[in-house]
Amino acid sequence: MESVTVKDKIGLMSVIAISTTGIIGSGWLFSAYLGAKVAGAAVYVSWTLTLVFFILMALVISEIVSIFPVRGIIGRMGALSHNKYFGAIFAFAIWLELIGSIPGEAQASVEYLANVSPWLSKLLISDGALTTEGIGFTILFLVAFWMANLFGIKLFTRINNSIAVVKVFLPAIIALIIMGASFHPDNFTAYQGSFMPYGYNSIILAMTSTGMLYSFNGFQLCASFASEIKNPGRNLPLGMVISIVLCFLIYVILQTSFIGALDTSQLANHGWLKLDFTSPFAQLATLVGLNFLTIVLYVDACISPSGTGVTFVGSGSRVLSSMAAERQMPRFFAVLDKKHNFEKRAIIFNFGVALIFLFLFHSWAVLINFITALIILMYMVVPITLVALRHSHAETVRSYKLPFAFLICCSLFVIQAIFFIFIGAKDMQYLTITMTVLIGVFLTVNAHGNDGYSFMDIVKLSVPFLAFLWAITILILVGPLSYGGNDYLSYAVFYPLYIAISVYAFHFFTNKKFVSKCQAIRHLDNAKT
Repeated sequence: MESVTVKDKIGLMSVIAISTTGIIGSGWLFSAYLGAKVAGAAVYVSWTLTLVFFILMALVISEIVSIFPVRGIIGRMGALSHNKYFGAIFAFAIWLELIGSIPGEAQASVEYLANVSPWLSKLLISDGALTTEGIGFTILFLVAFWMANLFGIKLFTRINNSIAVVKVFLPAIIALIIMGASFHPDNFTAYQGSFMPYGYNSIILAMTSTGMLYSFNGFQLCASFASEIKNPGRNLPLGMVISIVLCFLIYVILQTSFIGALDTSQLANHGWLKLDFTSPFAQLATLVGLNFLTIVLYVDACISPSGTGVTFVGSGSRVLSSMAAERQMPRFFAVLDKKHNFEKRAIIFNFGVALIFLFLFHSWAVLINFITALIILMYMVVPITLVALRHSHAETVRSYKLPFAFLICCSLFVIQAIFFIFIGAKDMQYLTITMTVLIGVFLTVNAHGNDGYSFMDIVKLSVPFLAFLWAITILILVGPLSYGGNDYLSYAVFYPLYIAISVYAFHFFTNKKFVSKCQAIRHLDNAKT
């Protein structure tokens, strides 16, 4: 199934383009505004922590890919390091996150364009949500995203590379023009004379609730094309790190232009929380007298999210295909279209799932909250996978090997668990219940046992991660009021207990005994095929 000729494989520039188009999507239209609203000027700390987090994640993923340079690797990690039963929860999260993000990109374009005129705004948006006409307009974007993927990897990369060039330079140029027209250095400490007026919590809250994690999530999209990349041991880590740093710089420039152009007196009197924009940069350009720039912004409101949407369609089909290859989904979806070398059945099925997301979530902000929770869950498999593979594939030659892997991976896992705190008790309940139902259905349908193991053996390997999710969900529920809890635990008790549970969970999922049990079932399954 991995039959891509050397001539057809993509190089470093295309790897950078895929990740860049994944990162510079709808997030740049809203994150600078939302981040400033939540954290004030301390939002720069949020961006920097986001940069460090995703660079470390990219390096971890790179070693995994050096062992398994296969299609849709992100969706297959848990199955490869443990087995399909353990990896199912992460695979579902990854697949749903990718497919759910596609209508999110389309919605962002429609919501931004709705502000072109009062008539269009009334037609497309009502009470902050898409109208029937707005949904119909969004579907047109979805159709365009899918059509761009229907002709194979070479046409996809031509389209994607062209969009990437526009997406990299246009936001940066727009930001610099706004800074040149209006920049007030006093704005950064205008409210209460403070760089961090809302405390340390606001820094992490900005990362989880304003689209930062959602935006940078696109860095790993190129890993889904691992089998189609020339020299993946070099080009994949290099491409991901370059794209992350490049996009970080663009987001910082955008953030600086947004904060610098605000009205200093209003900011000082009313604070960051009172900011109110629906099309932030377009409205800001009008306020500082750059009316010509609003046209460019509205055009890019179509281009940037569209580039990301097109990339997510390609990655989503590869993840679904890889899940089918691991027998987490019907093998029907693993079949490639030999003429164009893409997953035709998977890509059609994903379109239907994207429509379901569109009809369930009628606004970008509401959808992004749910997607961010899925993103955090899906990335928890990455550090688990690398440490597990250090045990089960210790002798495998790697073209790239991460130093201090255990310390880095354990830290990443705990950090991701802490992100869940800022998702809040309510949304954590929704996430945990959703994944419990999905895994329950998955086990009921798929886990009939096999030669050498029983249904109960599968349950014992599949349930522990759900138990961990429930444990931290309950802890958040009884934790501090600021996280949506019932305030039974103080910060001094809550955080040490939460971190201790997370560290123990990481040790449990990566210890040799547990990994060996999981791998034994994986080998038995492979022997049957």
